[in-house]
Amino acid sequence: MTDIVKDAKQVGVLFLSYGSPSDRRDLIPYMTNIRRGCTPTDCEVQNLVNRYEVIGQWTDQSLSTMAKRQCHVLQDLLPSVPTAIGYLHMQPSIGDAVADLVKCGVSHIVAIVTAPFYSALGTGAYEQRVDAAVSEYPHVTSEFIRHWWDQPAFIDYWMTAIQGYLQSHKFDKAETTVVFSAHSVPVVDAVSADGYADSLRAGAERIAQRLGLPHQSLAWQSAGSHGQWLGPTVQDAIEEAVQNGFRHIVFVPFGFVSNHVEVLYDNDIECRGFVEAGGARYGRVPMPDDDVRFIRAMADAITERIRL
Repeated sequence: MTDIVKDAKQVGVLFLSYGSPSDRRDLIPYMTNIRRGCTPTDCEVQNLVNRYEVIGQWTDQSLSTMAKRQCHVLQDLLPSVPTAIGYLHMQPSIGDAVADLVKCGVSHIVAIVTAPFYSALGTGAYEQRVDAAVSEYPHVTSEFIRHWWDQPAFIDYWMTAIQGYLQSHKFDKAETTVVFSAHSVPVVDAVSADGYADSLRAGAERIAQRLGLPHQSLAWQSAGSHGQWLGPTVQDAIEEAVQNGFRHIVFVPFGFVSNHVEVLYDNDIECRGFVEAGGARYGRVPMPDDDVRFIRAMADAITERIRL
């Protein structure tokens, strides 16, 4: 059992996730929140509706409840630590979650986001919300775990998942290339000092080297429709792989942690289409979701902070 006393303070965990709508009625408020109060156009709404319908967003409850399930696994791993879940774009909000922890007597909050890699544009938005929420309670302090991709359990999970997938599908290593992918960010943010791109490259290289993957690359997906975004894109990676004669192209969206629209649609629909149009076979390693072996990486990162 984890000792939750840190400098004589009651420590609690703030589990942070993006949020995902479970009902069509939530869609416009959800998109408006993401756009910082700007109401989406009918075309933007319909585009997301179409994608959600393809992946079964309204019928597969696991897609909208995954963060809760992940949080429950984390609570099982840290049973003595008060934990609350807060969403960036859904309810309960980050402010609500902080209030719940304070009601439980927590005076020091350790915050962690499901996203394993830190970026100022992505993870930084959570950090700002946490700071603002905690500032409402003068007696409460907080710290933010900016990344946890370098936890051994994170690397071990993906090594096991990739190796198992390649073996079960009997992919010939000589004819297979593995594409590690993550969410792109605007170039202006990619060249900042937050280390997002460097961390992803380091993580992909560490996993690939330990597995002895002869052919692998890192590509970027799910970019916005405006401005210049970090590349090469997943489409670039696919085109290069096809040109180099690879018959099998296997995706590892290790910048994400669960099944959602950016994996089930952007990878399994769009990337698959590009791969098959090039005459190759598409593959994707299953996402961790609420696998306890994967969530342990988050628990280990939290435990390190609690024991400092």
